[in-house]
Amino acid sequence: MPEPVRSIPQLAPQGTTKRVVVAASVLACVIAVGLFWYETSKAPIEPPSHAKLAFVGSESCAGCHQAETKLWQSSQHRHAMDHATAQTVRGDFNDATFDYAGTHSRFFSRDNKFLVETDGPDGKLATFEVKYAFGIDPLQQYLIEFPDGRIQALSIAWDTRTKEQGGQRWLHLYPDSAITHNDPLHWTKLNQNWNFMCAECHSTGVLKGYDAAKDTFATTFAEISVGCEACHGAGSRHVAWARGKPASRGVDDGLLVRFDERTGITWSASAGTPTPTRSAPAAALRKEVETCGRCHARRGQLSEDWTPGRPLSETHRVSLLDRQRFHADGQMRDDEETYNYAPFKQSRMFAKGVTCSDCHDPHSAALKAPGDGACAQ
Repeated sequence: MPEPVRSIPQLAPQGTTKRVVVAASVLACVIAVGLFWYETSKAPIEPPSHAKLAFVGSESCAGCHQAETKLWQSSQHRHAMDHATAQTVRGDFNDATFDYAGTHSRFFSRDNKFLVETDGPDGKLATFEVKYAFGIDPLQQYLIEFPDGRIQALSIAWDTRTKEQGGQRWLHLYPDSAITHNDPLHWTKLNQNWNFMCAECHSTGVLKGYDAAKDTFATTFAEISVGCEACHGAGSRHVAWARGKPASRGVDDGLLVRFDERTGITWSASAGTPTPTRSAPAAALRKEVETCGRCHARRGQLSEDWTPGRPLSETHRVSLLDRQRFHADGQMRDDEETYNYAPFKQSRMFAKGVTCSDCHDPHSAALKAPGDGACAQ
């Protein structure tokens, strides 16, 4: 780095010397950048290691992780989405009918296909084939694919609860409104589009494939439902490590993230106070919370280059607490949704070090104890 101008002998007027020194500095920088470019351009730049990963499917994990797989098989994550078959469709497609806002819809089957006759994008009755079953409890929606790659979610859903609970019937998701084909909430409109509204959290390894010039989608997924790699990340390197000979295995097991925040952690109440404390402070980056938050937060997706365990805000625009969506104490107003990331991060539980798997089993997604038992642990 050049010495300050004042240390250079005054062989020329001071302004001239300054210009010479600046020019020399600029020239040195140009030469340095050029040499750096020349050296680095001789060999291709390697992409990040996780870019080489591939999705392998939950079946590849089952052999070594049988207990976790058994729990996952019965979870809502496993049934977040599926092909429409006699085994997955729970609704009544035996020529059932449903009336809403002047439209008489009919649900029936033909040639092993599930069909619905209802109002289309122009408001006229038309017959559509159900492509996918969506969700399982307490209701199941049905998805219809259009020629331009759009997949739309019907607003008439099947209540999967028992009759004693008021279920086993068709219902409309907006019962107190009259949603017609001109309404932004109509099932054929943008707000009911699966590709960008739903796919990221109901399937694994989703790439939207949106073509802005043509306004079409070519959306793909690695696994139709929420599988192991939806939380743990693409597993090809880990599977290769597991299948290798033990003697050849390195320290790096190929996992993108290790959910070890609760390893060796205990909670105990101090003498004279009923409030338990964590045996060790929580890490600054709460990997479980950030990973679960991807689908349990009100957020907008900014990038598909999401990595499990990283701060959610790196790839998503997370909704802040506001009066429209949350009560003054941070609780959700529309608590039928599971967008609890923001209020949880503002809670005393989070501040004390509580994480998702303190209360929920991460593979079955069920509470570890019924009712208040989860809190009383």
